[in-house]
Amino acid sequence: MRSCLLLLTMLAATMLQAQPPEDEKVYKVGGSVSRPRTISKVVPEYTQEALRARREGNVDLQVVVTRDGVASDIHGILQPLGFGLDEKAIEAVRQWRFKPGEKDGKPVAVMVMIEVVFHLPQ
Repeated sequence: MRSCLLLLTMLAATMLQAQPPEDEKVYKVGGSVSRPRTISKVVPEYTQEALRARREGNVDLQVVVTRDGVASDIHGILQPLGFGLDEKAIEAVRQWRFKPGEKDGKPVAVMVMIEVVFHLPQ
């Protein structure tokens, strides 16, 4: 009986830890949750390797924009370009600033897709 009570206590504590408070939850766009809007962008740099290979294209990133308007968590590169451009895209997006998404009129963290475009300089 005692070990059963201990197990239930540990399980309850784990469940409480697994569910973040309302203000730390990460939402998806839709319903009452609005998409963050970009306020400022940093243009990513080209790598010498990508310039030599004449590589162009898009890097699609899955990003959490915090309620403070910062790209805090890049979950993955969904469409890699290679030649060091994926890393340059991440570096640039970390410096972007956003008007945060909102839920019921309050800023919240929102997961979004961000497309970083690489065009060769003319």
